[in-house]
Amino acid sequence: MFSVATSVTTVFTLTGPQDRLRQIAEERAYRTCAADQMTWEDDTTLVMTLENGIGTPFLHHGDGLSDEYPDVSIRGMEYFDCFDDPSFAKWQGGQLVYEAELITVFSILFPTDPSRDWAGCSASFWHRSQPLSAAIAENCPDFDLMPLRQLAGPAPGWVQTSDGFATLFLRLPSTHDAQDGLGVIFYPGIGRSTLLTGIDRFGGVARFRRQAYGQIGAQCPELRAVLRDCWKAEEKKRRKARQERRVLKRKASKEGKASLFHLFDTDPWVV
Repeated sequence: MFSVATSVTTVFTLTGPQDRLRQIAEERAYRTCAADQMTWEDDTTLVMTLENGIGTPFLHHGDGLSDEYPDVSIRGMEYFDCFDDPSFAKWQGGQLVYEAELITVFSILFPTDPSRDWAGCSASFWHRSQPLSAAIAENCPDFDLMPLRQLAGPAPGWVQTSDGFATLFLRLPSTHDAQDGLGVIFYPGIGRSTLLTGIDRFGGVARFRRQAYGQIGAQCPELRAVLRDCWKAEEKKRRKARQERRVLKRKASKEGKASLFHLFDTDPWVV
């Protein structure tokens, strides 16, 4: 059996007086990370980057830094490979202020800055936790779904985008502090859809569940016409996908039976 290494990146951002941070950088060189992995964002912000893990759990290591340097503010971030489901934490005065794990429900290329004509960042939706808003606001200050109001949509109050496989219909929160946004993820090529409820401006989701195309249309009547058009446009693709699934299912069944017959066809006395 082969093991596959997972690339893990951990970043600690320390904020405090410059003299104190220089002292910490000297003390932590090659203890926390190599000297060339320490950078200065500005005179009062030191960033330590650790590649391929740190040998101890993220929070445990952050707790150790906070205990040793309670006079500086520490923000930590850890992510796997391509920024997959990052974790954020903050320590102040030697105490953990928040810890939030951004577990992705759905992510799609959808520029949250409508002034750009390219998908420079994506609209992501997460399992909402209590400290999620604080973590995103502090660590990802440019992430905000509300500017998408400026985009034209398929129905009043809704915006729409697609990556060629899934189509997202998004009704943004009614106010900046509200958590009443609604999202519909529609997969017309396979005839599936998911409803996201309780969305806030940072993409936090209270609940998501798979629902039938008809159920989505009943709950979001303003989307019925556009959903119907998407459904009809992909009818041939769905038919082809069903045929391919049936072929693969028959093939798998035959291969399973062949393997079973082979077991009984083997002479147990032959070495």
